[in-house]
Formats: sequence, structure tokens, C-alpha cells
Amino acid sequence: MDGGRAWVVALVFLVVVAVLGAVLRWAQVRPVAGFDYGHWLHAHSHTAFLGFVFNAFFAFALARFIPAEARAGQRRLFVVLQVAVLGMLATFPVQGYGPASIAFSTLHMGCAGVFAWRLWRARTATPGGRAHLRVALAALVLSGLGPLALGPLAALGLRDSPAYALCIYFYLHGQYNGWFLFFLQALLLQSREGPGAARDDAGTRLALASASWQGAGLVLTLAQSTLWLAPPGWVHAVAAAGGVAQLIGAGYFAAAVRRQGGRAGEHAARAASPVVRTLGALAVAGWGLKLVLQTASAAPGLEAWVNHRFVVIAFLHLVFLGVVTPALLAFACREGWLRDTGGLRVALGVFFAAAAMSELVLVAVALGWSPPWSPAGLLFVSSALMAASAPVFFLNALGACKASGRAGDVG
Repeated sequence: MDGGRAWVVALVFLVVVAVLGAVLRWAQVRPVAGFDYGHWLHAHSHTAFLGFVFNAFFAFALARFIPAEARAGQRRLFVVLQVAVLGMLATFPVQGYGPASIAFSTLHMGCAGVFAWRLWRARTATPGGRAHLRVALAALVLSGLGPLALGPLAALGLRDSPAYALCIYFYLHGQYNGWFLFFLQALLLQSREGPGAARDDAGTRLALASASWQGAGLVLTLAQSTLWLAPPGWVHAVAAAGGVAQLIGAGYFAAAVRRQGGRAGEHAARAASPVVRTLGALAVAGWGLKLVLQTASAAPGLEAWVNHRFVVIAFLHLVFLGVVTPALLAFACREGWLRDTGGLRVALGVFFAAAAMSELVLVAVALGWSPPWSPAGLLFVSSALMAASAPVFFLNALGACKASGRAGDVG
């Protein structure tokens, strides 16, 4: 099983996610009879999480964390995962959370558990990277408890209860604050350790401290998911403490990365390319903004604004489009899975400019500002621009994959 090919599959789903986003935005501009927005939203979010991010992580796990001799055995698991994603993509728009979509979701969850177990047992990660990786895998598996509880709660007539919403927030918290970010940190630590570097130096100790502080913050910030219920003051204190712990852990992580040498050898030129540096800077800026906002959101009195629907969407998109996506694209460039071309640079500029435009509109509306044009129209334009530029990433990666295959044949 080749990581580059898995990356191409992930980008196919990124295109699907972008198109679905544009469809959802258009439905806000021109409502369509019989169009169930909630059902299509489920298809959009599950494809984003499981079709793009999970598949991309699978690709990078093959390249960085799974021993070469074990990669061939991952093909069957990867194929079943794609069947599950396609099944969800086909059934969620029709029935929402129904028997078929839940069955495909459960299938993916089971396969994800197998993947997590195999990755947990792999011994190729550096000590600091392994600590972050295991937090990521634990968050991945435990977050699945949230969706599993939705069926029983719905059967009990509790679909509109706080418990139902808290299960969804539990899943989102485990994914966004755990699985997504800790895996990316593990990948960065793994990719920056040079050949023959010491495994027990100060950089490793800093990385382990980062995993400990951020892991504690991950648990404590779960309290932020309950602030909309107007809990006692001590819950706000726990949520704030979690945010501070994450900031401290981020400081340790930054120090660990600075102490580690850049990866030598064949990836050195790609690692230093302007595209990689720009995407990396964007991801780091988004991550820092996310940490600050998350800590500040625990302050009493901000519940109404923090839990505004558009603010929640903007925050989720900040992590997905402002941290995870640019980080993955940067890593793909370093691996040679994306080629630095003029077309790619233009597409990247359009994609992230459109994402920034969407964020600004969402926050502006939440603050009560009325733009001169329709907010729904502006959001559709931004989504349409992302949907138009995402296929360039796929075509670029497909060309790189084909070129790599030809080079391998020649070799």
C-alpha cells in the first residue's frame, strides 16, 4: 500500500467536501423543495472527517509510522474504509442518521479501531512523536463513543435533549482537539528528526512535556462543551484551566520543534520551499489563534456569543481549513505528493482566500454587522471558489503519483 495513492484518494474526497459545501451554501440562497439541509450537512461533515482527514492521516501513517514490511497488509483495510465512506456519502442525504448510514458509520468506526491498534503497536515513531500519536489514537477511539450513543438516545425520544447535543460535542471535541491536532504534531516531530539524532535529548523531554500538558488540556477543555448549559462557576474554571494547559503544552511543543534538526536528505529542498513555508505558517497561525480563542471562550458572560451558531461554524472551519488542511498540504509537498507549480500556487491562494472570506462573513454576522451584500450570497461565493480550486490539488497529486510510478518502474 502506497501513501501517495492514499493521498490522492483523500483529495478526491476533499473535492467532494468542497462541492457539498457549495451546495449547502446555495440552499441558503435559493431554497430547494425537498432538500433536507440537515441530512446533507451530515454527509458533508462525515466526508470531511472520514473521507479527507482520516484518509490523509492513513496516507501519512503509511509513510511515517508503519514499518515498510507491514504496509502491504493495509490495502484491504483501506478499501473497506472507502466502502464505508462512500456508503455514508450515499445514505446520509437520503435518511440522515438512519439504519444504513449508522451501519456504514459503525463499519468505519470498527476499521478505524483496527487501524488505531496497528498504529499503536508500531515501533517506528520517535519517543516524542509516539507520545503525541498515542494521545491522537486514544482521542480517535474514545470520540466514537459519542455517535454510538446517539441511536439509543434517539430511540428513547431524547433527540432534543442536552444529552444528545453533548454526545455530538464529545465527538467533535475528540476529533478537532484530539485526533486532528495531536496526529499532526506527531507527524511534524517524526518528520523533523534527522537520521541518527539522539532519542533521549532535551528535545525529546520537551516533546513529552508537550504531550502531557496538552493531553491534560484536552481532558479539561471538554468542560467547554457544557458552557451553553449555564453550569456553575467551577466548570468555567476547569475549562479555562484546560485552555491554559494547552497553551503551556503548545509552548513546550514549539521549543521541542526548534531543538530538533530539519529532516536531511532528499526532502530537504522540498521542506524549504516557499509553498511549504507559507502553508506551514498559515497552519501555525491558525493553531495559535485556535488556542487563544478556546482559552478566552471560557470567560463567564461570553456564552451567548461563543455559542452563536455562526461562531461555532467559524471555529470548526478555523481548525479544519486554517490548521488541518494547510498542514496536510504542506506535508504532502514535503513528501513529493504535490508538485510546486504555478497552477498549484494559484489554486492554494484562491482556496485559502475564499476560506478567510467565509470566516470573516460568519464572524461579522455573529457580531451583528450587516455587509452590503447578502451574507448567504457571500458565503456561497466563498464556497464556490473553494470547490473550483480543490480539483487542482487532486489533479496535481494525481500527476505526481503517476510520475512517481513511472520513476519506480524505470528504477
